[in-house]
Amino acid sequence: MQKNPTFRGSEPTWANACVGNNGNPSYVEYSKGFSQAANLLIDQVLNDRGIHLYVDDLVYPICFNMRHSVELRLKGAIDEVIAIANIKNIKLSFNSTGSHDIKIIWNYFRTESEKIDKRYVEINKKIEPTILDIAEVDSTGQTFRYPVSNTAQKHLTDVALINFVVLKRKFNELESNLDGLHRLNHWLNEEYKHGTFTSKLSRAEIFKISRRLPQRAKWATTEFSDLKDTIRIEYGLSNNDFTKAINIIKAHYSLAPLIGEQVPLIGINEQQLSFFIERWINDNQEVKKPFDREPEEISFESESMLTRIISRTNKTQESWSVFSDKVSVEYLAAIKSLFYFARDKGFTEYYIRIYQIHLRESNVSFDGNPSSLRRDFMHIFTKSNAVENILISLYALGHIQLAEEIINHHDLNHSFYWLDDARSGELFSYPDYAGY
Repeated sequence: MQKNPTFRGSEPTWANACVGNNGNPSYVEYSKGFSQAANLLIDQVLNDRGIHLYVDDLVYPICFNMRHSVELRLKGAIDEVIAIANIKNIKLSFNSTGSHDIKIIWNYFRTESEKIDKRYVEINKKIEPTILDIAEVDSTGQTFRYPVSNTAQKHLTDVALINFVVLKRKFNELESNLDGLHRLNHWLNEEYKHGTFTSKLSRAEIFKISRRLPQRAKWATTEFSDLKDTIRIEYGLSNNDFTKAINIIKAHYSLAPLIGEQVPLIGINEQQLSFFIERWINDNQEVKKPFDREPEEISFESESMLTRIISRTNKTQESWSVFSDKVSVEYLAAIKSLFYFARDKGFTEYYIRIYQIHLRESNVSFDGNPSSLRRDFMHIFTKSNAVENILISLYALGHIQLAEEIINHHDLNHSFYWLDDARSGELFSYPDYAGY
């Protein structure tokens, strides 16, 4: 096929834009280009103060680019909400290619998004006024493209003046809120993938309910029965709906401790984990020193370095001899999960997922080569932050008492800078819209 002489690649290569399957842009990527074009033009006009770049001429391409960018952003937001709805087994559809009326597009998004999750209400309130302003002046994208309508009516006769400073302020504010909406969409998509929701309650609402519940031992009281009725009325729940939420709370690593219960670690018990940590600390006494200590002077003399290498090798071999008859594929998957969960700092539901991943990997690896069990185990055991990561995971997964027992038993209270944050519950930070 002969290349189009105008729309084609050439030199210099940095000037070649990737499009089509070579770029795979979504509505959001398309919108960014129109948005940047509008902002560049308006900044140029304001800097020029209208001397050479006439506001009367450039108002049309600027406003067209702004309006089109917003239309694309809303269509992209609809696609993102549809993806979240699919996770919830709710079927939504919208003809993005056939609809250009920005008011219709906005009304669809606002209505359906707030049905999906109430956390959309606040951001939608911030976005709506400017969207409706755009819809009032140019609902279908024709006003700033042509001087007259399809019915030969002159455009913008009711507007008369458009101030570029006001335009920039309002558009930048809208862009900021649309960026916030985009982040919320991504957050909720990830959140709902973990499955902590019911047909009536989001993860955030279940978290809020859990914080109102008394300890499990008090659930047979009249006070609990009254609270249950209050929550049911407040959230429009049936008895069955409330029970579904309770079952989630009792089985959730973050929520079970709030009602005085605890979800067991996977693949390993407390005694096995304590033994792992004790042996690791025995091989790494330096972890017990204060974290804010001055760095020690390191000697690079060959004999000293060689001595340390030999000592470390001997300790590694000795440690494996202690663990060799204790490590199973489940034990290995458990240790790896506790280590890597702290590194990734995701939702606590992620801990279950990565355990399943590591268990499959360990089974495959062990079946093919039994010696790989030793290699994979020692890969974690010899990491300088192995115990630190495991302790972080214990705090996040609600095993706070076990973490405190380990720290106090081994005198580690001054070894980790993050302990205060862990004890206050602020070690894992989430955006405000997480609803916690």
